Amino acid sequence: MPNFKLTTEVCGNPDYGQDPSIPPYGVEITTLNAHKFDDLIAQVRDWQSENDIGGGNWMNPAVCVDGEVVGYMSYNGKVWADRSWTPNTRQIYFKETQDA
Repeated sequence: MPNFKLTTEVCGNPDYGQDPSIPPYGVEITTLNAHKFDDLIAQVRDWQSENDIGGGNWMNPAVCVDGEVVGYMSYNGKVWADRSWTPNTRQIYFKETQDA
């Protein structure tokens, strides 16, 4: 079973008068782990909600599978091959496996 890992990366949102060189006040960078991608997404959504993180704060952190970077997660939960999105950036999909 794969091990998905993401360490949150956020910055202050200048649209709200926050310093973009540091995380918003009170937000602790957190490492999230899961054996299923859907579980990782749920943890990310909970963390975003608990910390009042919006798209202007999110910095497309790396998604690792079994210790290797496989892509970068955008605020909407999609994973991309490159940290900075362009129209040519390839989306990464994960196939969930059923436990026997």
